Amino acid sequence: MGHQGSTTETMTQEGLPVTISSGDGAVPKKKLSNLLPLFVALVVIAEITFLGKLDMAKNAAMVDTIADLFSGRMLVEGVGSGGGNGDDDSRLYAMSIVQNLEYESCEEWLEREDGVTYSRDFKKEPVFVSGATEELNSCSVGCKFEFNGAKKPDAAFGTPHQAGTASVHRSMESAEYYHVNNIAMARRRGCNIVMTTSLSSDVPVGYFSWAEYDIMAPVKPKTEAAFAAAFISNCGARNFRLQALETLEKENIKIDSYGGCHRNKDGRAFYDCEPHKSRNRLFACESKTVYIYAFQTPLVNKVETLMRYKFSLAFENSNEEDYVTEKYFQSLVAGTVPVVVGAPNIEDFAPSPGSVLHIKDIEDVESIAKTMKHLAENPEAYNQSLRWKYEGPSDSFKALVDMAAVHSSCRLCIHVATTIRENEEKSPGFKKRPCKCTSGSETVYHIYVRERGRFEMESIYLRSSNLTLEALKSAIALKFKSRNHVPIWKLERPEILRGGNDLKIYRIYPLGLTQRQALYSFSFQGGVDFRSHLDSNPCAKFEVIFV
Repeated sequence: MGHQGSTTETMTQEGLPVTISSGDGAVPKKKLSNLLPLFVALVVIAEITFLGKLDMAKNAAMVDTIADLFSGRMLVEGVGSGGGNGDDDSRLYAMSIVQNLEYESCEEWLEREDGVTYSRDFKKEPVFVSGATEELNSCSVGCKFEFNGAKKPDAAFGTPHQAGTASVHRSMESAEYYHVNNIAMARRRGCNIVMTTSLSSDVPVGYFSWAEYDIMAPVKPKTEAAFAAAFISNCGARNFRLQALETLEKENIKIDSYGGCHRNKDGRAFYDCEPHKSRNRLFACESKTVYIYAFQTPLVNKVETLMRYKFSLAFENSNEEDYVTEKYFQSLVAGTVPVVVGAPNIEDFAPSPGSVLHIKDIEDVESIAKTMKHLAENPEAYNQSLRWKYEGPSDSFKALVDMAAVHSSCRLCIHVATTIRENEEKSPGFKKRPCKCTSGSETVYHIYVRERGRFEMESIYLRSSNLTLEALKSAIALKFKSRNHVPIWKLERPEILRGGNDLKIYRIYPLGLTQRQALYSFSFQGGVDFRSHLDSNPCAKFEVIFV
């Protein structure tokens, strides 16, 4: 009666694993041992022919290896991401002679060898954030917000940094009024995670989203005689917005002003979400505050009012990068052309080129006034500014707003969980992962990719013979398509913007970049830069944005 054989693994001279099986087989051991020298010679001759281009040092290493094999010694090599000495490099050409020679592909071997089990399962032990109570409908990582003094949180709002707990600062107000919202200032005060309107913060919390604003609402006829409407109630803003309004009026731009500043439309009230008001009744408006002037009746619908005007004065209370509030997004919903005083990078938030008029400083007012008059008097030119309403916004705009398809609280948990795993990956066990495999003259790189807004990674493999950005893009598209992947924004976008089942890649960037870098500034400087990144970052991780 036969008994079970045993299986061990070793490495070929190309760095590929082979399986060594021992036990009762069809060929007796004694007979096999007699044939072994002949078999070794044949394999070695074939291998030397294949590796004929090796330099003398590697040929010398091969001779040593042959001697080892004939003397009955078996060399087993491991490939670590930490590198090794010259002897280790040459010994990657070691051979293994086995009864049943079963090669794995580099991809199969890397999938197994790089596979790791993290100490924490976030499904069983969710990320715990203290200092707030929130209910998330869905999140790609286990996530819990609650006050629980008995349990140590992974992150906490409004508390100084404590060992093992990340301090989180979250605000949607301008850093011009609240200096702690400045990222550098927040860091100095001990905040590990910053959540502000800045796309450079760790977890941006912008005013925009598909859910909150019906951005693709149809354009209505422009029936008002005035050029523009303004809703400004904070008359103490620290920028030049009131001066800009006055200068526009001097340029014969008729403006209907519904707010407390320069108000010329009496008997109206409106919802507004700005800080620094003192004579108001307060109402909850998500994370903002809604103000209604008590002496104004009846209540007017701001968006419906804006729909009747050709232009909307989307004048913010500060000129701060990425500080773009509901004033601007309501203008887009209304199908009017926003005239902006505010974020210096407002073009990053434009649904298409030419869809926004930007007053960068007071000297711009005269030229902007001329443009407004030209557009108002030329319907064809004006309609070009709103063309995006009919044809859809740019990929850049969609990629920006899609970020909010995942709630900022969920994105916070993803950020925390990712940091926890990255810290664990610094341990010695993780550093032993091969992350690449060489077979002959070709090296296979193992990299990881996830969609922005999701937590778990997918394995992607690239070969050194085609280590290009286009190959990376194709490999990612193929992998996610094979998974029947549905983009995370699919159900959040207006139906008209959801598209078909094709996966269109907008950006691929290294994990850990800010959204400002990912969306607007980062790019690999060609294939050499990309390859250098892979060599410097074993098992490199990326995020992809689909549009």
